[in-house]
Amino acid sequence: MANIKYAPPPTIEAFIQDYLPGELFSTYILGAVGSGKTTGLFFKLVYMAGLQAKSPIDGMRRSRCVIVRNTMPQLRDTTITSWNYWFKDPQAGVWKASENKFILRFNDVECEVLFRPLDTADDVARVLSLEVTFAILDEFVQIDKAIVDALSARCGRYPPAIDGGATNWGMWGASNPGNEDNWWHDKLEENLPESWAYYKQPSGFDPDAENIENLPGKENYYPSLAAGKSEHWIKQFIEVCWGFSMDGTPVLKTFQGAIHVSKRPLRYDPYLPLVAGLDPGLAGSALIFGQMDNAGRLSVLSELTQAGYGIDRLCAEVLKPHLRLKYPNLREFFVAPDPAAVGRSNGDERSVLDALRKNKVPFKFADMNNSLSSRMQAIEYFSSRLTPAGPALIIDPMCKVLIRALQTGWRYRIKRDEEQTLEPEKNKWSHPADGFGYLCKWFANMDPEYSRAAKKRITMGATAPNYHAR
Repeated sequence: MANIKYAPPPTIEAFIQDYLPGELFSTYILGAVGSGKTTGLFFKLVYMAGLQAKSPIDGMRRSRCVIVRNTMPQLRDTTITSWNYWFKDPQAGVWKASENKFILRFNDVECEVLFRPLDTADDVARVLSLEVTFAILDEFVQIDKAIVDALSARCGRYPPAIDGGATNWGMWGASNPGNEDNWWHDKLEENLPESWAYYKQPSGFDPDAENIENLPGKENYYPSLAAGKSEHWIKQFIEVCWGFSMDGTPVLKTFQGAIHVSKRPLRYDPYLPLVAGLDPGLAGSALIFGQMDNAGRLSVLSELTQAGYGIDRLCAEVLKPHLRLKYPNLREFFVAPDPAAVGRSNGDERSVLDALRKNKVPFKFADMNNSLSSRMQAIEYFSSRLTPAGPALIIDPMCKVLIRALQTGWRYRIKRDEEQTLEPEKNKWSHPADGFGYLCKWFANMDPEYSRAAKKRITMGATAPNYHAR
């Protein structure tokens, strides 16, 4: 161990040193291929093993760690190979091949390092019956939530109390990004627990890209690696962006986050009408708020998405407080709802419009055509044009649900016979996308050129007068 020289890149160094003393902790890092993530996993173990308290019996700092990978070939060909590069038998400890175990020894530290695949149910059962101090997840996006939850309960069970017990314990992992459908995306990007830490390394194309000095070709490594690869692959494995599921195609092809998402928070204009596209429903509802300026640019300013709210509760507990806090001193506000709101709601005998009237929330319809094609035409009217002020569509970066919906979540489902369905999949992303569609329809219909063209396109449904709350 005395001969090992390791200088971690900045993000990995912060990852290594991040833990909660005396508590279960979880720390995860995403990075590009070749960014040094796996090596960082190992040296975090060196760091954490050195922090264990000494045994009152012989003064040794004892710990046990299990390193898991999805399959035995991956574990053998990548994880163990990387481990053996840094920690050689017998200089850094003793390798016991029959047990897939390395006894790591340096100074007063002794750490049992177990390497385990998750190929079969028997493998999983053996991993989840271990008593360890730490658990390491190599390519964690490939590991199921149930295994992660169960494995966390095995941490901190070694060493025994007679040896002083575990004085710090937990789990950490490294990975390339997975798909946005993966449960890890929601956990890390949207619902990070207080005891978890999450790090992302810079893109391989970034001037601050990490581990470049150890890659073949140095600065030319990532540009040459990208040659011939798809845009999806490059974004996921070089630019460190979460990917999208390949089992369906996005509904909106004209949305580009780099163009349509603002780099800074947007400001509302109290002198312009504020409109909220509403997709109501007890299972899931969405309100998407926006304004259109004199240049014809639609600014999406905020979003409200929720499940389990009837329209009365939605108005009283969500909409009205949001308006007071986010949009004080507005001259005009109204809701542009789904035309189906004229029917009865699922919760009682009143329609959504009845509930809006009761709560004194004004509403107007762009028209009574609720077809997907009419919404898509309005959305694409904004997402495919430039105005003198810039893109005709600009979205506040805090509208994370809508942004993700437009990127990948709002999609067509592919059937088993590999044919694409004619309607988007009904999921949690379809509600904000539909609310966005009603918002776009309202403002698109304010443009005389769009309205004239729309009249020629619409062959079903009739344009109706606006309905107003009384």
